[in-house]
Amino acid sequence: MDRYYKTGEKINGYSILKIIGEGRYGIAYLAVNDKYEKCVIKQLKQAMLEDTREKLFYEEKILKALNNPKFPKFISKFNDEDREGYILEYIEGKVFQDLLVIDKYEFNKEEIYRIGWQLLELVDILHNNGIVHRDIRLPNVILKESKDIALIDFGLARIIDNKRYVKDIDYWFIGDFLIHLYYSSYEVTDTEDKPWYEELDLNSEEETFLKKLMNIEGNYESIEEVKKQLEKIKNTN
Repeated sequence: MDRYYKTGEKINGYSILKIIGEGRYGIAYLAVNDKYEKCVIKQLKQAMLEDTREKLFYEEKILKALNNPKFPKFISKFNDEDREGYILEYIEGKVFQDLLVIDKYEFNKEEIYRIGWQLLELVDILHNNGIVHRDIRLPNVILKESKDIALIDFGLARIIDNKRYVKDIDYWFIGDFLIHLYYSSYEVTDTEDKPWYEELDLNSEEETFLKKLMNIEGNYESIEEVKKQLEKIKNTN
């Protein structure tokens, strides 16, 4: 049974403010130090520590290898009796899950292309460092006030081995992510259940782009090929 931290409890000089997320592997808290600098405390769940301890600490290894403001900085580990985990940089902004579900924001095509390009840039950095993220979803991408994006939660990230851990999975996630953005402005006009490529307002280039990202019709061999197709879409709209 996991023992949760309470508001005001301290870990390595940081005071817990609130829980900001919870998943199968861990519990995330927002915390602050005496200089009012925010951080994320990630408490790893006991069951997962017992079953897959080695895998849980991939996040530490990977974030230490990256030095880029588009990804959270690894600050330190902590071990508090029966609880352990690590402390990460807090990145200000809104996750796309909140933008869509709470704010009901409707993304236009120009915004979708810009976000898609930024996602490809982030993935390019990761892949060039031999890393595949494997979890590029709405709750794990932050839109900053500057309109730049950041990618968080590297709990499922792994070192590329071209067997089990391959680049293609990140392309699939980007396609799925962008489809959610297209749906933000979708208006239901038909009760008949249709696949996304029939429901959404997509031109032929966009449809090809998304289908190839998701391995429905063909696939992309490299990130350069993906970028080339997106550039073509941007220039024809």
